[in-house]
Amino acid sequence: MRVGTNGAGLRAALMLPLAALFVWSSLPAHEAPHRQTAERPAATTSLADGETHALLRAFRETGDDRNLDLAWERLTPILERAPNDVTALTQAATVAQARHDFDGALDLLDRALAVRPHHDQAWLLRASILLVRGKPDEALAACRRLRHTAVLAAVTCRARVDVARGDHARALTMLAAVLAGIEPAAADTDLLAWTLSVAGDAAAIADPTQAIDFYRQSLEARESAQVRAALVDRLLAAERLADARTVLDAGHDALPLAVRRLIVAVRMSEADTVAEAIARADHEFRHWIEDRDWAHAREMARFYLDVLHRPGLAQCLAAINLELQQEPEDLLLARRTAPDLTARLSCDTSRLNRRLTY
Repeated sequence: MRVGTNGAGLRAALMLPLAALFVWSSLPAHEAPHRQTAERPAATTSLADGETHALLRAFRETGDDRNLDLAWERLTPILERAPNDVTALTQAATVAQARHDFDGALDLLDRALAVRPHHDQAWLLRASILLVRGKPDEALAACRRLRHTAVLAAVTCRARVDVARGDHARALTMLAAVLAGIEPAAADTDLLAWTLSVAGDAAAIADPTQAIDFYRQSLEARESAQVRAALVDRLLAAERLADARTVLDAGHDALPLAVRRLIVAVRMSEADTVAEAIARADHEFRHWIEDRDWAHAREMARFYLDVLHRPGLAQCLAAINLELQQEPEDLLLARRTAPDLTARLSCDTSRLNRRLTY
């Protein structure tokens, strides 16, 4: 293996250049892949089917919320008939996580683990959610419960915890060692893509060029809107705007990618060409703010910081986002909006609408 250097339904669509559809999505950062792990066989057959699994995969690849809605529609009657169906509970937790209903997702996982305490997929998903909530110690405890999955999954789970704690060198060392012994043709594609993306996160600070290589390898293994967004961020940081645009053009139209398309256009002094798309996004985001819908606070903060250059509003949204999720990307965004974090980021949401006036 070469190691390279609450859920909302379908959102309103905005039209970008070349008639690209701007589909709103909620993507957790580098979540554990939803896959069938090599664990102890279930005592009973699950009523959940492969189509639900395919819908969750499609959401991960495209960022289209409609896949979440369809998956939930399939899972609801299954859980009504079989409330202890572990596969259905885990899939439902995946939907809840993607909709940022983290408490609901953890409750579903608790139910699944009460039935099958050694269900590795449930432990992986639990670790991922706990990391998003800024609880690395609890996430590590979940990683340590893995018993019947590939070594690669266990190592990647622990590496994510190290990244969250800021120990990027340790994470990268572990991942490089395990990747060096893998034959790509024999590896589980979803798992390999996830591990490569986490390696990209680990390398992002010390060696951005290596991080870019890892993210590219991850996308070659399996398409992911969130990994594509992470790759674009590294390219933007390196001022490789043309490369960033190429990567975006090859992707789908999830919200994180759509916002980054606008950022690239603004940085390339092409704001006039996307003026209508910017106005539509601003209009839609204003509605979400008025409705106190914070599912996409991270991307809204990016939009107001890097597209419309409204740092006060961006700081407020970044603070709200930190109440929802506290992964490294969220902390970095907060620091960009408020470099001096000696005073805690805060936002009086009762006054937020006043910030919308020009």
